[in-house]
Amino acid sequence: MKFYKKIILGFLISLIAASVNVQGQGNRVENLVQRDYDPYHFGFILSFNQMNFSLKANEDVLGKMMATNSVAEFPGIDSVRFLGVNNEPVIGFTVGIVSNLKLTPLLDLRFIPSLSFGERKLNYAFTSFKEDEDPLNVDIHKSIQSTHIDLPLYIKFKSKRAHNLRAYVLSGIKYTYDLSANSKKNKEKNDELLQLGNQDWLFEAGFGFDYYMPYFKFGVELKMSYGFNNLLKSQNNIYVDGIESLKSKLFQISFTFE
Repeated sequence: MKFYKKIILGFLISLIAASVNVQGQGNRVENLVQRDYDPYHFGFILSFNQMNFSLKANEDVLGKMMATNSVAEFPGIDSVRFLGVNNEPVIGFTVGIVSNLKLTPLLDLRFIPSLSFGERKLNYAFTSFKEDEDPLNVDIHKSIQSTHIDLPLYIKFKSKRAHNLRAYVLSGIKYTYDLSANSKKNKEKNDELLQLGNQDWLFEAGFGFDYYMPYFKFGVELKMSYGFNNLLKSQNNIYVDGIESLKSKLFQISFTFE
């Protein structure tokens, strides 16, 4: 939550500064007037992302005894009681190329192939039982690193230009391929017990502001993404049985240069 608060605060400060700038422009000349008439243009994007999961626990397993099946984290333990699982997001970054096609004066089609780097964590809580010993609460943390090839397609709805400022909203669909889903590093880290599917489709929506600078257009954008696919592979072990579904969720702040 601290990450979200800092990002939103920074975004609001940028908006207030832009509003003050617009009010003080008076009769100043508008920058990049021709850009609004170009049929298409290109640029690049830099983003900070917070990869996360929409996690739905398996209610039938909560509180029940489970066999460890010789899991490395439970040496000498035959069974554990599953207490729950939660997810923890980690900050990553994204780089990409902006391709913008003008459809109407207030409507654009955007294709932004990108490469995203991030990490997500799952935190498990168990009570382990061992003969002649008291029950012991155990927390297990699983880290899943991701390198995504993202292929999003957006419709961008723009407001009328106010001197050198323009607001917009956008929405679209994104196909993503995770290059790290079946990597040797992830398998070793998770003992091959928690593997995810490597392909997903996500719905994305966001809003932002474009600032027309003397030589380029600078944009600040907030965006949320929600995956359609259950990424969890059926593997019949204690780390998978406690989860009913695991879908992608992403929060992103982007800076565009066009």
